[in-house]
Amino acid sequence: MSGADIAVIGFACRFPGADDVWRYWSNIEAGRVSITTMSRDELLRNGVGESEVDDPWYVPSRGRIDGPGRFDADFFGITPKDAALMDPQHRLLMQTAWEALETAGLTTNRPFGRIGVFAGSGFGHYLVDAVLKDPDVAGSHGLLAAVLGNEKDHLAAKLAYRLDLGGPAVTVQTACSTSLVAVHLARQSLLAGDADVVLAGGVSVPFPQDTGYLYEPGGVLSPDGGCRPFDATAAGTVPGGGVGVVVLKRLDDAVRDGDLVYAVVKGSAINNDGGAKAGYTAPGVRGQVDVLSRAYANAAVEPETVGYLEAHGTATEVGDAIELAALSEVFGGRDRPCSLGSVKANVGHLDAAAGVAGFIKAVLALHFERIPPMAGLTRPRAEIADGTTFTLDRRARKWTDSRTRRAAVSAFGLGGTNAHVVLEEAPARTGLAPRPRQATAVLPVSARTAAELEAAKARLAAHLRTANDVSVHDVALTLQSHRRHFPYRHAVAAEDVPSAVARLTDPAGGPAVKRPNPVFLFPGQGSEYAGMSAEPYAGQPSFRSDVDSLAEAATGVLGFDLREVLLDPGAPAERVHRTDVAQPALLVHEYALGRLLVSWGVRPAVLIGHSAGEYAAACLAGELDVEDALHLVALRGSLMQAAPPGRMLAALTGEAVARRQAREIGGLDLAAVNGTDNVVLSGTEQAIDELRARFDRLGVRHRMLPARRAFHSRMMADAADGLRRAPAAARGRDRRIDVVSALDGTLLPRGTRRDAGYWADQVVAPVRFLEALRTGLATANPVLVEVGPGKALTAAARALPEARDAAKITVQPGRTSPVVAAAGALWAAGVHVRWDDVRQSAAARIPLPTYPFARNEYLLRPPAAEPVPVAEPAEPASEPVLAQVIEVWLDLLGTAGVLPGSDFFDLGGESLLFVRMVARLQRRFGVPLDVDALAATPTPAAIAAVITAAPERN
Repeated sequence: MSGADIAVIGFACRFPGADDVWRYWSNIEAGRVSITTMSRDELLRNGVGESEVDDPWYVPSRGRIDGPGRFDADFFGITPKDAALMDPQHRLLMQTAWEALETAGLTTNRPFGRIGVFAGSGFGHYLVDAVLKDPDVAGSHGLLAAVLGNEKDHLAAKLAYRLDLGGPAVTVQTACSTSLVAVHLARQSLLAGDADVVLAGGVSVPFPQDTGYLYEPGGVLSPDGGCRPFDATAAGTVPGGGVGVVVLKRLDDAVRDGDLVYAVVKGSAINNDGGAKAGYTAPGVRGQVDVLSRAYANAAVEPETVGYLEAHGTATEVGDAIELAALSEVFGGRDRPCSLGSVKANVGHLDAAAGVAGFIKAVLALHFERIPPMAGLTRPRAEIADGTTFTLDRRARKWTDSRTRRAAVSAFGLGGTNAHVVLEEAPARTGLAPRPRQATAVLPVSARTAAELEAAKARLAAHLRTANDVSVHDVALTLQSHRRHFPYRHAVAAEDVPSAVARLTDPAGGPAVKRPNPVFLFPGQGSEYAGMSAEPYAGQPSFRSDVDSLAEAATGVLGFDLREVLLDPGAPAERVHRTDVAQPALLVHEYALGRLLVSWGVRPAVLIGHSAGEYAAACLAGELDVEDALHLVALRGSLMQAAPPGRMLAALTGEAVARRQAREIGGLDLAAVNGTDNVVLSGTEQAIDELRARFDRLGVRHRMLPARRAFHSRMMADAADGLRRAPAAARGRDRRIDVVSALDGTLLPRGTRRDAGYWADQVVAPVRFLEALRTGLATANPVLVEVGPGKALTAAARALPEARDAAKITVQPGRTSPVVAAAGALWAAGVHVRWDDVRQSAAARIPLPTYPFARNEYLLRPPAAEPVPVAEPAEPASEPVLAQVIEVWLDLLGTAGVLPGSDFFDLGGESLLFVRMVARLQRRFGVPLDVDALAATPTPAAIAAVITAAPERN
C-alpha cells in the first residue's frame, strides 16, 4: 500500500438500462445491449418531424435513461421555478452525487466538510432549446438566473453549495474524456491535501433525449444503431445519455475509517495530442502512447500486469485503429493477453459521462473478480484476431490471476485531451474487533416525507430479500451511523434479515418530534416479574455491570442475591411479588435501565416515579445515593411486608365514585389516581370483597392486583413511622434532573431536595400519578418513556386527551421484548440516540439502497408535472398592496401556500431571487426599497407595510 494510493469508496450512476450501479453491472456481466430503438409513432410523439423520421438516413436509436426531467427539488431546497429553469443534467448530477455519498457512508448528520467536486457535463441543449426560447424566462427570472441554472461554469460550484461541500469545486470540460479527467484531477487534489474526499464524474443527457440521429456516411455515427468496438463489423458509435459519480479517498484514510473499498487507483495521467494528428477532432497515436506510458510510470506498475483494459472504443474505423496501435505499442511483448472491453457496446457513447462509465465498470470487475464480456461481439478486428496481446471475451468469466488483479481505463476527448487511469483490486478488509453478540439489531429508516419513507422501507425490504449472506447487524450499522436521518422515521428491531423484511411492512408513525424532551416514567410494585432483567443483562454490558454491583451491595442488606429473581424466569411468583423482594428488585432493575438509556445518549428532561418507582427516579436524578436508596427500599419493603394483610383493587371509575364507595363501606382508602377513570383502592380483604360486589352491580370494570398488602393506605402507618426514623432518608442531595412528585403532582426542580419525611408520607398517601403525569406533559414536546417492566403507565397516559399527541415508548412492553428496540422507538420519536453506544455486535458497513427521491417533473414546456394545489391563506390578503406582493412571490417561487406571514427564505427563495423580487416591486409601485432592510423581516406583510408607508405613495 503506497501513500499515493487512492481508494474508490462509493459510486452511483444512471446509465441506459440501469438506474443504479448494481443493475448496471448486471447488464454488463450479461453482455446486455441497452441501446433503444424507437418506433415511428414514438418519435413523432416526441416532436421529431415527419420528414426527418422518414428520411432513409435517419437512425431511430439512442442509449436512453429513464425520466431525465424528474427531480426532487424540495430535497435540495430548490423552488419549483428554479428547478424548471435548471438544466436537467445539473439536477441529475446533484442527485447522483448524493447517492454516491450515501454508498460511501458519508451522508451522516454531521457536515460533509472538505469534500471536493470535479465534474463536467454535456452540451446545454436545454438552455438553447427550452430556456432561451421561453418568453417568460427573461421577465420572471432574468438572464443571470438562466446562466446560473444552465452554464457549465456553475455545475460543480452549485453542487458544492447545495450539498454543503467544503473542498475544491471545479467544472471539468474536455469533451469525451471529461469524467475520467475529473477522476485524475480528483486524485491529484487528494494527494495535494486540498480535500479529504472527492467526488468525480460527469453527466450528459440531451434535451430532448427521445430522438435518433441522421447517419452521415464517413461520419462517426453508426448506420444501424449498433456500437461494436474493436469488431470487424464496427461502423460507428451510437449517442447515449447518462450520469456517473465516484467517491475517492486516500487509501490510508479509508482503511483507518473502516470504509468499504471497491478498488484502488494506483496512478493516472492526462495530456493532449497537440497538433500531431490529422485534424482537431481526430485522435493521435503519439498522444495516446504518451498518456498510457506516463500513467504506468505514475502508478509504478508495468502494463503487462494489467489483466483487463476498459478502452475508449468508439467503434469508428479511425478511432479503433489508432487506439489499438497505441495500445499495442505500450502493451506489446506480453506473455499472456489482456482482456479488452468498451462499455460503449452496452450503452452507446455517453460523451462527458463516458469516462466515468468505463471507470465504474472496471472498478466493479475488480470488486466482483469477473472479466466482463464485449456486448454484441461478432468477430474481432484483424489486428487483435490472433489474441496474443489483446482478447475480446464473448461471455463473462472468473478473473483468475496468481498476481494482484489490475485494470486500466482510457478516455480520449474530442480535441485531443487524453486520460488513462490504472486500478488495482482492493486490499483485504481488516478483521473487526470481537464484541459481545447482540441478538437483536435495530434498523432505522427515514425520509423527508411519509410517502418517501414508505418507498425507502419498500426499497430496503426488496434489497434484503435478494441479498446473499448479509448480516442484519451490518445493515443496522450502515443505517444507524452512515445515513442521514430525516423527520419521518421507522425503526425495526430484528434478529435476522427475514424478520427485518417482515417488519419493514409494519405501518410507520408520524414525523419525529422537534426538540423532544424525554419524560421517564418508573412503574411501581405490581409490574415486576421473574427474570425481568435477564434479556438486557445478557446483551447490554453496562446494564449487567450495574445489576451486578447493586445486587452485590444489596446482598448484605437483604440476606439474598437479587439476581435470583431478576435473572431467573423460573423464580417462584410468590417470592417475586413479596413486597420485601419486589421493591428492591424494581429499584435495581429500573435504575439500571435508566442508566442504560442515558448511556445511549438519551437525556431525560423530567423524571416521574409511581410509588416505589419514585426511588429509581430519585437515584437517577442524583437526589438519593443508590446504596442509600437500597437500604431505604429494603426497609420499606420489610416494613410494608410486616403490615397487616390487605388487598388492592384497580377500577375503571373516577376519584369521586371511589371515595364515596370507600366512605360507605369503610376500611378502604384511595391508593392511586392513575387517570380520570382509573383508580386503585386499598383496604382489608373483607372491605375489598364488598367493593368488588358493589362494582359488579354497578357495572364498573375492575381487577384485583397481586399485592397482599394494602399499600398507600392507613394500614401502612407503622411502616411510615419506621421510614421516618431511617437515617438514609435524611441524606438527600440536590437533584440534577427535574422530578415530579407523585404525592401531589408538583414539579421539584433540579438544585433542590426533598426532606426525610417525604419518603414516610409517600407510603400512606395516595399516588397522584394523574396529576404528576399532567405536570410532566406540560414540558415542551414531551416524549413519555416507561422505564421498567410492562406498559401500565403509558397505557394510563393514552387515556388522557392532553397526552394524545405525545409519543409513548415502553422499554420493556413484554417479557420477551428486547430493550434495544426502545432505542429505535426513541429515535423514531425524534430523541437523540448515540448508535455507537447502542450497538453491541461487531459489524461492517455494506452497500444498501440509496434515498428514494421524489420523481417530480420540472421542464419548461407544456406542463407535465402534477398541478400544484393552491392553499387558502389563513388570513385574508384583501389589501391591494399585500395581494400584489403575494402575487409576485407566487410567480417567482412557483410554490403554493404563500401567506402574509410567510418567510421568503423558508419557502426556498435565495438571495438573488430576493433581490429580483424587490426590484420587481420597486418597478410595480414606483417606490425605492432597501433590500437589506427588507431582508430583516422577509414576509409579504412586512414588505407591503413598507411600500404602503413610502412617501412616494402618499
